[in-house]
Amino acid sequence: MLFKVSRKSNSVKCKICGSETYTNAILVCPECAKKDDALKYVELLHPEAEKIGKDTRIRCGLCSNKCGLEEGDIGLCGLRGVENGKMFSLVSAEKSILHSYEDPLPTNCCNAWFCAASKLTGTNLAVFYYGCNFDCLYCQNWEHKLIDKGEVVSLEEMVERAMLERIKCICHFGGSPEPQLPFAIRFSEEVLKRRKIMVCWEWNGAGKENLVLKAAKLSHESGGTVKFDLKAWNDNLHRILTGRSNEQTLRNFEKIFDHYPDVVSATTLLVPYYVDEEEIENIARFIASLSDEIPYSLLVFHPDYRLSDMPVTPREQVRRCYNAARKHLKRVHVGNIYLIGYF
Repeated sequence: MLFKVSRKSNSVKCKICGSETYTNAILVCPECAKKDDALKYVELLHPEAEKIGKDTRIRCGLCSNKCGLEEGDIGLCGLRGVENGKMFSLVSAEKSILHSYEDPLPTNCCNAWFCAASKLTGTNLAVFYYGCNFDCLYCQNWEHKLIDKGEVVSLEEMVERAMLERIKCICHFGGSPEPQLPFAIRFSEEVLKRRKIMVCWEWNGAGKENLVLKAAKLSHESGGTVKFDLKAWNDNLHRILTGRSNEQTLRNFEKIFDHYPDVVSATTLLVPYYVDEEEIENIARFIASLSDEIPYSLLVFHPDYRLSDMPVTPREQVRRCYNAARKHLKRVHVGNIYLIGYF
């Protein structure tokens, strides 16, 4: 039986069944969000989603969105657009918009509970990329959308930053690295030519297949990890929460496991009431179909961005989701546990 709680009182009703919802930001209740009828509300929640796969003369191919762009349009990531009939990009393999900083090891990385870098002394070079190919209603790092606030850096500058001996690993995250993978890959390759360092990725996983495989190879060769944020199993719910399908993410997860099984891990943010034990069990079953040894972290949600009116994940939901994942996987962890104290 799925976890149920009383609806919080608000003036917003589910557009499909009429019941009260848990938040003003989502137009449908958790049950209806998984139905095909929910798809008609995706573009209301994510207006620019209409660019996905749009049949236009100019199309971007860096991620699964394959944005179709017309004159004056900006892609969903905010980094590419069309001007004077040609595509332009604010970033390239030689130039990036990002923010980087050092964290002492072990860090608060989602993989810290098993990653080899957590046993090292030194720092992690955290590289936060501006722009993202998803539009998550609950984005915990929504500042990535403020692209004009990012630092424009050259490849040479970033390589030089990574030369400090105290830096033991590089974590590419954001936003999500997918829209800037050509730079992130080139940067990692250049650093690895000069010194030994671990290369890790935290992403939604919906990048172009050949690029994500190149990135995963770098993690494999350097002893790093590739962490997929598997946001939901039901594709309709996934589209409601992120504005995107999970098809390419799941395909890339399988592809990377086929080539580099030692690097793959996953997390899921437990969005209150929506990402429930049914979702988690299906995700865990999918992961276990590849290997029941793949590390999986369940992350306690805290209110942010457009879901700032939601509570933290209820303790009972966390407990049920953990038990659901443990039915299929041997290595399950709960992150952000401090938000609920225990479960």
